[in-house]
Amino acid sequence: MSTIIIALKEFSDHVTSRRFLILFTLLSVLSVLSAFSSISRAFIGEVKMFSDILTLGRLSIIYLIGELGPLIGIALGFDSISKEIESGSMLLLLSCPIYRDTILNGKILGGLLTIILALGTSTILLTGFTLAQIGIAPTSEEIIRLILYFLASIIYILSYMALSMLTSIISKRTSISLLTSISIWIFFTFIMPMIASSLATILPEEDIEGKIRIMTITLLLTPVQHYYTLSRNIISPKFSIDPFSIFPRRSIVKPLTLIESLNLTWPNLAIITSLLVIFVAASYIKFLKEEIR
Repeated sequence: MSTIIIALKEFSDHVTSRRFLILFTLLSVLSVLSAFSSISRAFIGEVKMFSDILTLGRLSIIYLIGELGPLIGIALGFDSISKEIESGSMLLLLSCPIYRDTILNGKILGGLLTIILALGTSTILLTGFTLAQIGIAPTSEEIIRLILYFLASIIYILSYMALSMLTSIISKRTSISLLTSISIWIFFTFIMPMIASSLATILPEEDIEGKIRIMTITLLLTPVQHYYTLSRNIISPKFSIDPFSIFPRRSIVKPLTLIESLNLTWPNLAIITSLLVIFVAASYIKFLKEEIR
C-alpha cells in the first residue's frame, strides 16, 4: 500500500512540474510535426501502409523517442533522491515505518506511469492526426506491432530514468546528478555517432567494408542504436536490420511475419533491458546501504 501511495505522489509531482510540462509540450509539438511530415509523404505516394507513418523520415516517432525520450527519463529521475536528501524530507520519510526498497519501488512506479502518459499521448497525437487525414487504418498485426513498440520504448526511456536515479543516489546533489545524466545522454546519442564517422574517415576510401565495420562496432556501443534497430524491426515488416548491424535491408521476397521480426529484435531488446536491470539493481544496492544524514 505504501508503494502505491508514494507512486501516486511521485506521479502527481511529475505531471505538475514545470520541466515535465516543457518536455511534454515539446514532444507533443514534434509529434504533430511528424504527423504533417507523414501526410506530405502520403501525398507523394511514399506512405502505403500504417507502419510507414511511424518509420519514414527524420521526424518519425522512432527518431523523436530515440533522441528526446531519454530527456524525459532523466527529468523524472535526476532529483528523485538527491532533492529529498537536500531538503531533509528523506530523513523524515525514513523515520516512518517504511522500508527503503518501498521508497524506490514507489518512485520507479510513479516514473513509469508518467512515461506511459507522455509516450501514449505523443503516439496517439501522431497516429490519430495522421489517420484522420490520410485514412490508412492499421491491420490487426500492425496494432500488435505498435503495442510491442510502445512497450519497448517504455523500457528504453525507463533505463535512462534508472540511470539518472542512480546518479542521484550516488552524488546526493541535484546539480551534479543532472549534469552527469545529461552528459551521458549527449555522449551516447550525439558524440558517439560523430566519433564513428571520424574513425571511418581515417581508413582509405576504397576500404568500404572496413569503414562499415568500424562504424557498426562504434554505434553498437550506444543504447540509441539498439533502440533504432529494434524499433524498425518491430514496426515495419518491409525492412529488416540484423541485430548487430546498422544498415536496413528490404525484405525482397515477402514482408516479414511478426515472429520473424521478433527473432531479429530480441537481442537489441535484451541489451536495453539489461541496462535497465543493471541500473535499477545498482540503485537498490547503493540506496539500501547508503547512510542518510
